[in-house]
Amino acid sequence: MATVSVRDVKVGDRLRARDGTELTVTRIDEGFLGRSEMLAFVEDSPRQWFKLPAPVDGEVELLEPTLGSVA
Repeated sequence: MATVSVRDVKVGDRLRARDGTELTVTRIDEGFLGRSEMLAFVEDSPRQWFKLPAPVDGEVELLEPTLGSVA
């Protein structure tokens, strides 16, 4: 597990939210709630639907990177 820049997260990465919820990023939505300084990591899978908002200059916990991601 590592803390990485929000900008380094890729689709397929597995993240942990502050509340402990884990998600596999299937989509990254930019401009969350119309705010250019925010984005949202989304898991939309048969297992769960979860959206994790984050500031573009923030950091997140990376549990499992996809091939080619920064760890």
